[in-house]
Amino acid sequence: MRINQKILCAIVFLLFYTTYCQTIRASDFRYPEVFGNNWKNAELFISENKVWISDLLRENNVDYHFAMSIVFPELVRYSAIRDRMEITLLKALYIHYGTDYANFSIGVFQMKPSCAEEILREIPGLHDEKWASNFKAINSSVSENGKRSIIVRELEDSRSQLLYVAAILKILNRTFRNYKWESDLDKLKFYAAAYNSGFSNSEVYIRQQMNAATFYTGLIKSDRLYCYAEIAAFYFLNCGRGR
Repeated sequence: MRINQKILCAIVFLLFYTTYCQTIRASDFRYPEVFGNNWKNAELFISENKVWISDLLRENNVDYHFAMSIVFPELVRYSAIRDRMEITLLKALYIHYGTDYANFSIGVFQMKPSCAEEILREIPGLHDEKWASNFKAINSSVSENGKRSIIVRELEDSRSQLLYVAAILKILNRTFRNYKWESDLDKLKFYAAAYNSGFSNSEVYIRQQMNAATFYTGLIKSDRLYCYAEIAAFYFLNCGRGR
């Protein structure tokens, strides 16, 4: 059976185009140009706060550049929305009624209370009581409302929120301690996808999110969606080292 030459050419073109598109990712896409001042502001935040950030991460045995690459897209988003955020009512709803009524991103690393609650449930499994004492909501004798109030305060403080970031990386290290990574970049993209989509999701789902365009910088989703893991990978490969 002979295949029409035009059809064959079209198939070859599609195969080439798909392969080509897959390569135009972290190494080629110009995210700094796409995000403009928000990208610059995110880099400025890291530059101005590098001393305490690097010290805190080193104390927690977390690689500075690896961690900053994972959270960098959130810093870009925070820069884009911080002047438009009005979360006083949302905070009150969460504290009094929980995540069923209000679940919203807080702070420079844009973490949701539900994520913080999940982290706090997982921390005891790390078997490091001294380190767990950094999180005041753990084993607190206060009411559930009081614990949620503590979580909000910790997420609003950049230093305290960075401890939650470190906790996610520690939990992922425990979960995937026997995993064989193809490269440092593969691990970085996997962890970035897990940070963005949910660190407790299955490996299959997180792998799917490594190429999914679900990230946006506005308060609501728009038609301008980007791949979170690819933005993190771009920063990991091209920015931040030695700064």
